Amino acid sequence: MNAYAACVFVFVLALAPAAMTAPSCTPAEVDRDVLRVPADPQGSPEPILRALATARGRPSAIVVELEGTFFLDRPLELGPEHAGLVMRASARGARLVGGIPLATASWRRAPDGALELELADPRLPEGPLDLHLDGTRLEPARHPDGDPADPRAGWLFTAAGTDGARAFYAHPSDLAPLPPEPGLSVLIYDAPQWATNFARVARFDPRTGLVELADNVDWHRLGPGTPYRFSGSRRFLDRPGEWHFDPRRRVLALRLPDERGLAGRRLVASVLDSLLLVRRTQAVTIRGLELVEGSPRGSDRIMPWNHIGGGAIRVENARGIALCGNRIRDVGVGIALLSVEDALVAENRIQRIAGNGIYLGMPWGGRPSREVRIEANRIEDVGHRFADSAGILVQGATRVEVRGNRIARSAQFGIYLAQTRPNGEDRIRSIRVEGNLVRDSNLRTADGGGIKLFAAVQDEPMDVAIRANWIDGTGHFMAKPDGRFFSPEEFDPEAWPQPVSLGIYLDWYARGVLVESNLLTRTYGGIAIVNGSDNRIRFNYLSGGPAPALVVDDKTASGTERPRMVNNRFEGNVVVRDRPGSLAVSIWDPGGSPDNARFAGNVYTGPAFDARAFRAAPLGLPGGARRGDLALWQQSRYVAGREHAHEFALVFDPARGELRLSPRAAAARLGIPEPPPALLALLRDPR
Repeated sequence: MNAYAACVFVFVLALAPAAMTAPSCTPAEVDRDVLRVPADPQGSPEPILRALATARGRPSAIVVELEGTFFLDRPLELGPEHAGLVMRASARGARLVGGIPLATASWRRAPDGALELELADPRLPEGPLDLHLDGTRLEPARHPDGDPADPRAGWLFTAAGTDGARAFYAHPSDLAPLPPEPGLSVLIYDAPQWATNFARVARFDPRTGLVELADNVDWHRLGPGTPYRFSGSRRFLDRPGEWHFDPRRRVLALRLPDERGLAGRRLVASVLDSLLLVRRTQAVTIRGLELVEGSPRGSDRIMPWNHIGGGAIRVENARGIALCGNRIRDVGVGIALLSVEDALVAENRIQRIAGNGIYLGMPWGGRPSREVRIEANRIEDVGHRFADSAGILVQGATRVEVRGNRIARSAQFGIYLAQTRPNGEDRIRSIRVEGNLVRDSNLRTADGGGIKLFAAVQDEPMDVAIRANWIDGTGHFMAKPDGRFFSPEEFDPEAWPQPVSLGIYLDWYARGVLVESNLLTRTYGGIAIVNGSDNRIRFNYLSGGPAPALVVDDKTASGTERPRMVNNRFEGNVVVRDRPGSLAVSIWDPGGSPDNARFAGNVYTGPAFDARAFRAAPLGLPGGARRGDLALWQQSRYVAGREHAHEFALVFDPARGELRLSPRAAAARLGIPEPPPALLALLRDPR
């Protein structure tokens, strides 16, 4: 622990009383004074600042109740002097806006027909990073133009010879339309198409196609055949609903999406990374607020290496915090919690986020978070700018519960539990992920899924349980070297590279994980273990998808000093194959180890369950086969007990909230239990 982290740790402990009640969304407020704060006609934040100053004397006896719309010129800050405070919205609602209203400014009509505005406001040192009209985010002008209905439209592709992190080769004809002017930026995927980065262009050469970047990061490696697009030129402003900002002339240009003009409308230039900061305090409750239209920053690659950015609500080094029933949209990161203890994040609605919906973790060299509940939040449309993101990301935390959340349309992961730092400081321990509904994940990367657990460093068992979740639908976004994208249903078990999109994904050194009684429907692939050990996959129900249902990918025998993959068990899972050619089980095992995974008591059925449903490579199944039927699979070294086929059907009826195995007597005979109550509750109310 470094000196800074030690000081923070001591400070938090000093705040803690001898006994503290668990945080609640409805703390006792009967005996508190309510300090009502209506917005003034201009929406200035000054009334809130005055109320917070008043509350410093006795914060645990005060409720600060906000009403109306407030345009923030800087984040609202709650510190040690606000310990015990409740901040809530009135019955009529309260909205905090993270930007500057521009609809009534002095716009002029430019010769090209766009509206123009000179921005002299000192709060815009780098210009507006996002623009919102009547609650809708407008797209910055880009090249090539995109199609909102088709995420695969509007991309260029890097050319052969691209390598490293500071430059890439474009096809020279793709650079011909670019203006020879400063200010260009590029949104570009890395070589494996797992992550995006937004970087400035230093210079480009239309003759050779070389594009040099001003500020990419060294570990965001580039390669040929990956998608990218440009922004930052007024010449790209050619469509309704687009805008461009020139930071040198400080001129904002806008093409409205309709003919209504700006009179009576709300146009906001979003500039704040965080709207509400809670630091070095305890027992603070934030309830019922609407926080909207902040900057898209926070999940950027181009940030100080030791900084996790953003968060419309950002909590640092705090204890006993409750964030409940807030509505957050159109920001960079919805909620960010770093080095928190005994916190509750519940019943928030988080929508249209540039990066992560909820981030729980720690700064580099800091103190891990612990004792956190993330419950019953609704998170939708995350990662529109930074694809490598999640609805809920947990990193550097212990004793965390992620329960009953609804997550839909995420760029990469619905829920991601991640230990990514090479020194292992951000380890994750004692995590429960239960009763969550994750729909339509991995819409913008080549490698993602519904729920993922990753560990960069092998350590002691993680004590993680992923239980009774419903993962419905996983997609992918991956370009081929010829510039065409993989089609949604395309899968070839003998080809590589190709998309990786799984319902549940235990990657690298994930160890000591229980994956139990989850339902996977319409997922491109099913449940996979890559290099992990001591994991148990049991009583899960998998239906649909062209890629394999159960996957073991053992890369530990590739000549490196990686620890061996051992002691994984797949037991009592029910696999329905309904796509022609789809695999029930796929094993990649270069080392030929009989200990990496064992299968017993699993049931395989469905119209596409055929004689080639099992694959083991490169050494293959008995007799030298790489693919085979159940009888051949039963003879393989991976099977430790009887495997079953066509014993019964999986009956799944979301309209009636029903999931059962028919006939039930057969299921009971095989030792497969009824679906747990938490999963049945999801089926009864999937909204």
